[in-house]
Amino acid sequence: MRLAEWWDGGDFVEVDGARIFTRIDGAGERTVVFLHGFPTSSHDWSAVVEQLRGRYRCVSFDYLGYGASAKPPDADYSALIQTDRALAILSALGVAQAQVVAHDLGGILLQELLHRHEEGRLAFTLQQAIFMNSSVFPALYRPTPAQQALVDPVQGPPLARALTRESLAASLAPLFPSRRLSDAEVDDLWTSVQHEGGQLLWPKHLVYMAERARLAAPWEAALAQTRVPLGFLYGLADPISGGAIVERAAAVLPHATTAGLPGLGHFPQVERPDDVADGLAKLLG
Repeated sequence: MRLAEWWDGGDFVEVDGARIFTRIDGAGERTVVFLHGFPTSSHDWSAVVEQLRGRYRCVSFDYLGYGASAKPPDADYSALIQTDRALAILSALGVAQAQVVAHDLGGILLQELLHRHEEGRLAFTLQQAIFMNSSVFPALYRPTPAQQALVDPVQGPPLARALTRESLAASLAPLFPSRRLSDAEVDDLWTSVQHEGGQLLWPKHLVYMAERARLAAPWEAALAQTRVPLGFLYGLADPISGGAIVERAAAVLPHATTAGLPGLGHFPQVERPDDVADGLAKLLG
């Protein structure tokens, strides 16, 4: 599904005085929430949702500052605040319990949800937590050179301003090892990230890198202690957070179900959505 069609089929809710793009697909008895990563949007899940909507009620949305949602330049883009907003969005949509599938930055939000669950601070019922190519073990995180430059207060803002469709495509190419993105896919990614100047916020979005490092201990403890069913479905050829994460999860989280997608990179749900939909269907049950 192209981006324009994805946006046309969605709706908006208001959270923190800002418009947030949302979608609800399917009408299954069980609800699955899909959390997207940086720097993209819920559209990453479109092909997977198309295949799962017959079995589940699929809920997705763009975080504040991403995709079709509002992009206030002075907002707080902390991952902790984005988690608060995610819960407010789900409440606005009437979602009180769900299995959650989270990619990249979405995995950070999901770790914070698990942490709050373990501390008894989560009103939302987290039925299952499935991580996809998220650096849940920060010691194994391998940020790209662009990410490292963007968080620098001197380099970051001009680098974000200089972003073009071509430089975006070049930076993403190593993250899709099994195939080259089509022109249409690159067009949609570019439209999504630069909508209302979204790429200018990237240095602020990447505050999550420091937050993840600072909160590594309690977040990893939550993974180890939780009784919430855990799943890991990762593209193993991801240079940022791939096979090493799955290996560590299998070694230290014996209660988790781990699965790898050989040859796939950081965005397996875009690169090979059929494989991801099959893998998720097995984990979701």
